[in-house]
Amino acid sequence: MTVFNDNAVGALEFTVTWESDGERHEEWFLGRKVNPVNDIFPTGMREALEGKEAGESVVFTYEPRLCIPRRKESLVLRLDRDRLRRKTVRGEPILPRVGRFYPQGHIDGLLDIYPDTLTPFRLVDLDNETFTADRNHPLADVPVTIAAKIQYLEERDTGTYGSLTHWREAVCDWGPGMQAMLHGEPPDFFHPAFFDRFADLDEDFRPPRPDAAALRNYQSILGRFVEPGMRLLDLSPDSERPTGQYDGAACLGALEYMDRPVDILRYVAYFLPPGAPVVLAFSESFDPDRAIRGWRELLPFERMGLALEYLRMAGFTRDLGTVSVRNDWRDRDDPRFLETKGVSDTLFVAYGRKPE
Repeated sequence: MTVFNDNAVGALEFTVTWESDGERHEEWFLGRKVNPVNDIFPTGMREALEGKEAGESVVFTYEPRLCIPRRKESLVLRLDRDRLRRKTVRGEPILPRVGRFYPQGHIDGLLDIYPDTLTPFRLVDLDNETFTADRNHPLADVPVTIAAKIQYLEERDTGTYGSLTHWREAVCDWGPGMQAMLHGEPPDFFHPAFFDRFADLDEDFRPPRPDAAALRNYQSILGRFVEPGMRLLDLSPDSERPTGQYDGAACLGALEYMDRPVDILRYVAYFLPPGAPVVLAFSESFDPDRAIRGWRELLPFERMGLALEYLRMAGFTRDLGTVSVRNDWRDRDDPRFLETKGVSDTLFVAYGRKPE
């Protein structure tokens, strides 16, 4: 039996959990090509994994500054508004909104930051003359719990030790934390054109479906909320009109196209008992012409924050949370296996329950 040591390589399933404003968030990330010799692990994790076998795991909780880079007030900048570069996506102007995240390359004149720099900042204040950019990590003030489960191990078949991966950066940067509110308030998502679309939905429209592995991940997460025999209300556009009482509601790949999502969720609430779950799932596979403009404007993790805000506005305020699943294996017989380098579609989920 191969164990975790300097002579092994393999894959680790990282799960990061954290809480903010009473909401629970979970980020699952598959670490491929784990190299115990070269790779950089969160503090104490490499030593704890030594000698472990496939299926075993370790768990660490890190207070702020012990894993995520510490907050620096010097990274919170108040700047003249004319230093915010004008950007467009598909010919549409990118509108600065308080609470939103934008690439740091949108700010002119920052040292070592270039127009194509994608590292995000959060817009925390805005007026007619100035704006305030917070360049700290979104999780800088949040304790995080990181679990690492060994998915598989094999003996190293070469004398060289290959590349280096910084696993905290791979797992926690570029998204986690962006779904959280700003000082207890949701981002200023909505503008007059937020729910506009390039093309209308027609009766024959069928949204793109995630790959088979992502669908299995969706069913697995849905199983946390829905037990066998429960009556589930499907929120997809082509679903039947609801009748009678349901035990919960869910959708996959429908939220992107809803131009009245809060009205739909409020309507759904009439068919659900107190405590019933609502699960809103989506991937990065969607039709950009038929998705609402606001959806296209947001970064993927911000979309989970938008889904949470829909739930709050519709009254589903109990047990709110999110789950993300990234970098999982794509089935080898999938027609897009080579194109995607064997990576499954990322899955994003926001959930809540109807209050008692």
